[in-house]
Amino acid sequence: MSKTLFSINGKIVPEAEAVVPVTDRGFLYGDGLFETLHAYGRHLFRVHAHLQRMKRGFGTLAFEHAPTPATLLRWLQAAVNRADFPEANVRLTVTRGSGARGPSIRGAARPFAAITVTKYLRRPKRDYTQGVTAILASFRRQESSVIATLKTTAYIEQIFARREADVAGADEAILLNNSGLVCEGSSSNITLVKDGRIVAPDPKLVGALPGTAQILALELAEKLGLEVCRAGLGPWDLKECDEAFLSGSMRELTPLVKIGDTVIGNGKPGPITKKLLAAYRKQVEIECPGFRFD
Repeated sequence: MSKTLFSINGKIVPEAEAVVPVTDRGFLYGDGLFETLHAYGRHLFRVHAHLQRMKRGFGTLAFEHAPTPATLLRWLQAAVNRADFPEANVRLTVTRGSGARGPSIRGAARPFAAITVTKYLRRPKRDYTQGVTAILASFRRQESSVIATLKTTAYIEQIFARREADVAGADEAILLNNSGLVCEGSSSNITLVKDGRIVAPDPKLVGALPGTAQILALELAEKLGLEVCRAGLGPWDLKECDEAFLSGSMRELTPLVKIGDTVIGNGKPGPITKKLLAAYRKQVEIECPGFRFD
């Protein structure tokens, strides 16, 4: 059985038919949005949060006649059910579709939706027991950009940031914005722990994507009685924090133990990070009946 299933505009198709027109604006200009969802068995974790974020993006980017969240959910669930993987990386991409060449969006009135469901192999256990490392990217994010807090297919900045991490032998690259504040990773959000308090960058202030996994982590922290705040964080906060973790739908919560030459805490996953990871995975098991972590 193939390790990836393909769906185009709601129709499951063979890989050879999973094609994008060369006139598509997502292909030509990065004029599109995407979401990456984690399927545990046949359950799409936090799917409504992902779809509401995409709906917000449709409004900001003036997508006309975009599929509704209900339609997208139906297409996603059908694809996940057909694939029936133990765990899956589910990628939903919606572009503006084909239209006239150039920046004008006139005439591009039929969005194009593609879904891929790929069998997911979990990250190595050592990432959670020993932690991962990161670097600071060499360039800055534009926090006032109209797409700063959207998950668009215009992904060049993230690609360059991850390339720098790959060259440095790190797991992730953390981007600062033009004001010098901590923004986010190339494909993750970053959260710090200082004196027992959970501190995360404020998306509206720093121009970061409001990550669904990070939002859940902060909710769980509050339920555990921990103080939580959003703020503007500088590189100095990275050096002074006691713990840090990266979050994302596929990585869940991953302890971050080193950024560049700076060792975080004692260089090992901290107790609060471990507690939050356990709470996160418990929430997955609650919302995804039948799924259990090893």
